[in-house]
Amino acid sequence: MSAVPDAACPPVSAPYRLLVVNGNTTAELTASLASQARAFLGDAARIHAVTAGYGPAYIASRAEAAISAHAVLDAVEREAGQAGVPFDACLLACFGEPGIDAVRERLGAPVVGMAEASIMSAMQRGDRYAIVTVGQRWPGMLREQVRQLGVESRCAGILALPGHALDYVSRSPESARQVSLALEAAAAQGADVVIVAGAALAGYLPSLPRLPDIPIIDSYRAALAQALALASLERAQRLGLAR
Repeated sequence: MSAVPDAACPPVSAPYRLLVVNGNTTAELTASLASQARAFLGDAARIHAVTAGYGPAYIASRAEAAISAHAVLDAVEREAGQAGVPFDACLLACFGEPGIDAVRERLGAPVVGMAEASIMSAMQRGDRYAIVTVGQRWPGMLREQVRQLGVESRCAGILALPGHALDYVSRSPESARQVSLALEAAAAQGADVVIVAGAALAGYLPSLPRLPDIPIIDSYRAALAQALALASLERAQRLGLAR
């Protein structure tokens, strides 16, 4: 006879509890990310979204990323400590994934970052991927990140959109045009798949006037999908062990 699951081992049909941490300090962006997560995951998950308590409005440099890494770890430890029921997974909603290794070290649940999740997804869709993001320092920062992940040989290029990332959150016609042009440029560089990268560009694809005829991956949605998949694997393992 199967054991009756307790609070630490919920039934397989119970919604997953997902902690979403915005490593930037813009609360309006956190609200948008939470809304998108609820729409994307539906009844499969309960979303608890929080904003970093200190740091930049939007990370645009290595120094700001270092500050945000500490803020992200603080936020995760605070929310995990206050949670009545443990989270099934944590998503760091920043493409630079500030503090992800420290969070993985301290949190007893899967921790997903937008860059790693979307790059792994892209490599399942094609041989070479490109990244489109916002901010002049990000290409160099992302090249370092790609090297650390060991997937540099399959990167066709990293393109930076002009302006500040938060200017793109409104999804104005001009910003949508800029994103469309960058996607076409990435495809022209020989990419089989293009990643639209960063919290500010999350949910952008439906507002674009046109898309190149190759797979386009929203980095936030890729991370949401992977967080749900990892949470389901963890739960299945716990339920199996409980029988």
